Amino acid sequence: MNQRALCLLSTAAMLASTVHAQKAVATTAPSTSVEQSFRDSHYGVRFRIPPGWTLNRKDHQLSTFHLDARSTLPRSEMRAVAILDFNPFPLSTLSGASFYYSVERHTTDRECEQQANTVATPAIEAHPDTHTRDIQNIGGMEFTHGHDEHGSICTEARDEVYTSFRKGSCYRFDLTMNTFCSITSGAEELTEAERHDIEARMTGILSTVAFDWEKSGPQPVPVPSLPEPDTRKPLPKTNGDASASPSSPGAL
Repeated sequence: MNQRALCLLSTAAMLASTVHAQKAVATTAPSTSVEQSFRDSHYGVRFRIPPGWTLNRKDHQLSTFHLDARSTLPRSEMRAVAILDFNPFPLSTLSGASFYYSVERHTTDRECEQQANTVATPAIEAHPDTHTRDIQNIGGMEFTHGHDEHGSICTEARDEVYTSFRKGSCYRFDLTMNTFCSITSGAEELTEAERHDIEARMTGILSTVAFDWEKSGPQPVPVPSLPEPDTRKPLPKTNGDASASPSSPGAL
């Protein structure tokens, strides 16, 4: 078999593999999935999980809590995690979304609030003195809201953090979204509308949170505003452009 034929077969195999992978990824919740109810009787917290999410009470089976929620302290206990089971944007760089609920005992109000306030966005780092706290009503309790994101070449993880202190314990919710870099994968970057869609799914869960000691019940939580665009330097162009060099990065 000549080289041209081998090249054509290789290209066909790659295309077939890509099409198969796209078809294998579920883009909607399975028709058999149902809403789930979660209740933590020890701490008096409850919420609902929509169809298409897997609920678990143990870390490391579906998630890596302390890696996703970076500002948590080692003694924080993950009480529940819900993982999105499908990808509504299979051609994008979205790799996962997780909703975490955790509690840290024997802490202080200041330490609890600091877990949300220490996460920094470019806007906060540029103007720390003018930054004001973002307070959200969740289930009748006031929660401090903060944002964290990290990655080496591109933003690979985003976390919306909500913390509140009550009777020596810090109650915390993390809405995390994981992505990968598009430059080597050929996938499309998530658009603002797609990111908003995923955030809305997670804040939808947050809007069902209720506490046994609060009579007001669940309260609607707004979708957080998107942070300022990532300021990381993009990789150099790799398409053979003679004008590109390690010192003159191209656009992602």
